[in-house]
Amino acid sequence: MGAAHSPAPPPANRRLWVIIGVLAALLALAVIIIGVLWARGAPTPAATGGARPTPSATAAPSIAEPSAPSTGTASPAPGSSAAPGTPRPASCDELYSPEMVAAFGDMVLNPAWLDDPELDMKIGEDDPVLQGVIDANDSLLCQWAKPEGPSGAGVSTTVVWVDAADSATVQAHLADRGDDCFDQQGGLRCTTETFTEEGYFGESHFLRDGIWLATEYSSAGPEGYTLDMVDSLWPEG
Repeated sequence: MGAAHSPAPPPANRRLWVIIGVLAALLALAVIIIGVLWARGAPTPAATGGARPTPSATAAPSIAEPSAPSTGTASPAPGSSAAPGTPRPASCDELYSPEMVAAFGDMVLNPAWLDDPELDMKIGEDDPVLQGVIDANDSLLCQWAKPEGPSGAGVSTTVVWVDAADSATVQAHLADRGDDCFDQQGGLRCTTETFTEEGYFGESHFLRDGIWLATEYSSAGPEGYTLDMVDSLWPEG
């Protein structure tokens, strides 16, 4: 008898092995292509010495909000709310004649130390009705005192621009509290004064044509002080 031969694989099995061989070749080719592309691309983690960075989200550019334009509004001038034709002195210097300034001797107008709020001296601070009218209206504060500091003597005048209603309120209140009120130089004048062992203290009020001159004094004040201001405000008489 001759040598025995192995039977040939059936055709179906032969096709399966051919397909497997083709897929294996394609897979090997794909691995080679990926390796080449990777070598040409980003460096590996080993080459950079750390983990491969991941891209971060790009922050949107910030847009500055436009700032509100400066209004540059200045404080209103004294008496800016006064009725047309009402006297409007821009500063205390316009209130007094040269003779009255000389009569104060060594006292000066608005010395710097009076800017201390704890040493404030003005008419009405002890009278809530008068102070309320002052606070509600445009005003100009003028004070005479020693230049070196408090001495217990001084004169304080607040020029207040008032309407008819506020003027009537002040007049009625001064009369009710017992001030001596009388007509003088086209307006109403009200005064009160007290004498003690420490000196004399008093108030002088003058109301005319939309202006209230409210004065408080302590052991100081030349004769004719209020009427000197009246003459300066209404020089025509």
